[in-house]
This record gives sequence, C-alpha cells and structure tokens, in this order.
Amino acid sequence: MSVLLYSHSKQDLEKVVEIILSKVQNFQLSKSSNESQKEDLISQQEACKFLQKSLPTIITWRKEKGLPHYDFNGRFFYSKKELLEYGKKHNHK
Repeated sequence: MSVLLYSHSKQDLEKVVEIILSKVQNFQLSKSSNESQKEDLISQQEACKFLQKSLPTIITWRKEKGLPHYDFNGRFFYSKKELLEYGKKHNHK
C-alpha cells in the first residue's frame, strides 16, 4: 500500500477555483444560447423547402460540403440562421 501526500499552496487552490468558475460560466452561457437556438431549428424536410433544394442535395451538402446541422439520435435539424449564412458564403446553385 502506498500513500501519496500532496501539498498545495493557497495560491494554487485559488487558481484552480478560478479556472473551475470560469468553465462553469462559459458552460452556462453556451447552454442558454443553445436553448434559444433550438427554437430556430427546422427538420431536414423543412430545410429542403426553405432552401428549395431536394433531399439528396441537402444530404450531399451536409456530408460533403459542411452544411451546418445538428444530429439528435440520427435525426438531422438545421438552423435557419445558419442556413442563410451558409448560403451567403457558398452561393450554391
């Protein structure tokens, strides 16, 4: 049996607490932005109608051309805002 003893200074512990608090704050910010973003999500079929493209085109863009999407257990959803930004950047025909 071996016993390990660690000795940390007060400054070390304060730094660790600061890092943890920073990560918690960042997590909460990203969580709240994700929740508001969920309201913007549309299904793959709705994305086809929104972009006026066929389902195979949407799938190809998602797989090969970086079309932003969200995968929830194999069901794909898209943000209208991100689709518009993607279209502006890539100008797909």
